[in-house]
Amino acid sequence: MTTITVALDHLSELVLQALHRQGLNESAQQAVHDVLMYAQKRNSSQGIIKIVERTTLPDSDSRPVKISQRCTAIAAVDGGGQPGMLVMQRATGQAIEMVESNGLALVTTSNTRSSTGSIGFYARQFAERGYIGIVLAGSPKVMALEGGIDPVLGTNPVAIAIPTGSSPLVLDMATAATTWFAVINARDNNHDLPDGVAIDKNGQPTLDAATALSGALRTFGGAKGSGLALMFELLTAPLAGASVFGDSKDNRANTLIGINPAAVLNDDSYPDNVDVLLNRIRQSRSEQGPVRLPGEHSDAVAEACDKSNSITLDAGVYNAVRAIADS
Repeated sequence: MTTITVALDHLSELVLQALHRQGLNESAQQAVHDVLMYAQKRNSSQGIIKIVERTTLPDSDSRPVKISQRCTAIAAVDGGGQPGMLVMQRATGQAIEMVESNGLALVTTSNTRSSTGSIGFYARQFAERGYIGIVLAGSPKVMALEGGIDPVLGTNPVAIAIPTGSSPLVLDMATAATTWFAVINARDNNHDLPDGVAIDKNGQPTLDAATALSGALRTFGGAKGSGLALMFELLTAPLAGASVFGDSKDNRANTLIGINPAAVLNDDSYPDNVDVLLNRIRQSRSEQGPVRLPGEHSDAVAEACDKSNSITLDAGVYNAVRAIADS
């Protein structure tokens, strides 16, 4: 892969321009931009390649987002075919408002078929306000269960954000052995996949990304990862009334859960207690180097980008986004 280093603010402007050229309105442009840049700064496969793959666009017959309050702690968001990242930002804002009022919130989304992007972006917003955020994302059916061949599940990522005395601790991971866009990246750059992450349409292991795209991804962690992936599927699509394996319509679902730990504990001790535990973990013995907590490396990469106002990325992806912006 050939890389290029550009100014971060230049890339930010380029992304907004490309989204404008693709027809997104101003509010959608900003919402999608923010999620894509969050991922790109962390060198995530959920970054600006999504513009190139056109997975940020609304449906041709999209309608306004509609939020229905089911009860004090539960709401459902009808995305109306709007960009998934815009819908998730609306859902996150709704969930945070409900946590502030009630101490607890569960919000589902449905009626979208474009990418939600890096779901750690949404979970982090809860933790930045002192709340626990849990986000489960539904996606196209591209992953087989352990022992299966057919793609019956999405990659079914989960993000959990925990408030601390400083920056939130954010876990953001797919239950697939690799992400769908990592496979697309490998195909576009003519790279082999790692061993054990994908199968072809006949269930045979493959390292070829193009073959994997017509086959299925595998779950991480064998039967345990497969079990988690299935449970996350059951906590998204069926719970939101969205598409499941075998349905003809592409209607993706997400579930957001917010918890105010101060309401649970009746005091504000949670971040301090978290810091005590994390510091003890950091000081625990390790095989080599310091113990690394979830999200610390990617956050450090993003911080370095911000500090230097520069970012290194795939030159092919950059040039493709620039071509869209200049079209």
